[in-house]
Amino acid sequence: MKLHRKAGLVFAVTALAATALYSVPTANAADASWSGPAPAVPGAVSGGTLNILNQGDFEHIDPARNYVGGTLDFYRMFIRTLTQYRTLNGKTELVPDLASDLGTTPDGGLTWTFKLRAGIKYEDGTAATCADMKYGVERTYNDDILDGGTTYAHDFLANATGYAGPYTTPTKDLTSVVCSSSGDAITFKLAQKVPYFPYVTTFGAFSPIPVAKDTKQNYDLHPMATGPYKIESYDRGKQLTLVRNSYWDAKTDPLRHNYPDTVKVKFGFEQNALEQQLISDSGDAKNGMSLDTQVITNIGSVVGNAKYADRFFGFNSPYARYLAINMDKVKNTSVRKAIQCAIDLKTVLLAAGGSAAGVYANSLIPSNVDPAYRNFPVCGRDVHTHPEAQIAAAKSLLKGATKAQKTLILAYRDKGVEPARAAAEQAALQAVGFTVTMQKLPKAGYYTAIGKRGVANEPDVIQTSWGFDWPAASGIVYALLDGRTMTKIDSHSNYSRQNVPGIQAMFRTADKTVATAAQEKLLGDIEQQLVQTYAAIVPTYIETSNFIVGSGLGGVQADGGYGTISPINAYVKK
Repeated sequence: MKLHRKAGLVFAVTALAATALYSVPTANAADASWSGPAPAVPGAVSGGTLNILNQGDFEHIDPARNYVGGTLDFYRMFIRTLTQYRTLNGKTELVPDLASDLGTTPDGGLTWTFKLRAGIKYEDGTAATCADMKYGVERTYNDDILDGGTTYAHDFLANATGYAGPYTTPTKDLTSVVCSSSGDAITFKLAQKVPYFPYVTTFGAFSPIPVAKDTKQNYDLHPMATGPYKIESYDRGKQLTLVRNSYWDAKTDPLRHNYPDTVKVKFGFEQNALEQQLISDSGDAKNGMSLDTQVITNIGSVVGNAKYADRFFGFNSPYARYLAINMDKVKNTSVRKAIQCAIDLKTVLLAAGGSAAGVYANSLIPSNVDPAYRNFPVCGRDVHTHPEAQIAAAKSLLKGATKAQKTLILAYRDKGVEPARAAAEQAALQAVGFTVTMQKLPKAGYYTAIGKRGVANEPDVIQTSWGFDWPAASGIVYALLDGRTMTKIDSHSNYSRQNVPGIQAMFRTADKTVATAAQEKLLGDIEQQLVQTYAAIVPTYIETSNFIVGSGLGGVQADGGYGTISPINAYVKK
């Protein structure tokens, strides 16, 4: 998850990254609360308008293309998936959503069958069917057209016919997705055992889409709602308005409510101005919140201040901030190591807001995800105690590199403190002898842009972020560092473009290591090699989240499924 992420089963929101290995759901774990309706939010009332104030527009809201954390949380208000996360009283658990169970597997994770809920309808009153669910999976194979989404369907499902999507191979069938004769169950046949597959089905790739309504790229403007809200209007870059979906049935939904009459999402705010508006509790912010703007520049006046205690949310985040070094372009390992040594983690974190913004990181794996995490040195030092740049080492590596590449393009997003972080990185690289051209990219479409391969002005160094797709190395390392996720034109989330043969052999071994602990350890080994030996990435810090909401809202919570504050159960106070 880019600022993607999912989190996992049962953990406290005060320590969102504190889960180690996930547990595999079983049919015997069924809970009566899975049926719906969702437990009522204490004190909640209906009515009013919830305002969501964001700096940038959503990258995508097409379920096949959405892979950004805050959006993955937000679009649950109108998109339902096969399974989903539910946070109650500070605990997060995996629950069935469009499914009525968490799946059963007769063969240790090679085949998964999910029973489907009856009576699910789209916003136009038509039934959402198993065939629609299968089509939703199939269209993700056309990622040449529908870019930006996860690759898990491609990665995990068997594909004996060479199926390439309904637009490319319309006469072929994705035979590994099978609906029961009565349409009340869907079966997935995988290419390898995946014991955590019910976590994978939380993604939009596993949501139904009616063939007749599929407008390809334009589906991004109005996906058909199955959740409690539907899109009334969407003016890209300006405003999105949700209204209640009269065909949503609360009795079929174990995690959602529809307390506000209307949800208005407004785009185009500036970081500090939006912080000030939220803190002052004025205008739209009184009944408002932000999904993409934390308190950063004003953090000193908010943290520990009793005045804001009842509407301030501070929690440990699973998001890793890091630099990906483009191995397609920066081919010399010594040059990549010089980049890694040159980056001053201290100035990067200061640019992000200092110690309130996070903690230094040597890895993309949070330190409490065992047994994958290990505290290895980066450029010869423990970055937790010595975060400063290793200037002499960087200069030496650059001097000794054959035909050293000294001119770099550094890509960053024009959002929040990201330009300030990029400026700190530019200064550090230039201090050791690099010439750095800054490539500022818009807020919307950033992750799509940095994934493009072989294009003009393709960046050498990319500022990016990630939060685990489930609380384990398998929810991090495969998506970010496995060369098999890429195409010739799209790196997907593998922004370093890593495809080293020896590393790929380790990934294939990990595929076959279905004992969770053994696989996790091997994935930790892969990441360590890619940091220490190949310098594919430069971890900088694990984020601490600091959000503030308007005093007119209730029901807002830190959501363990997505590592952000969530509007899914919010209500407007009377």
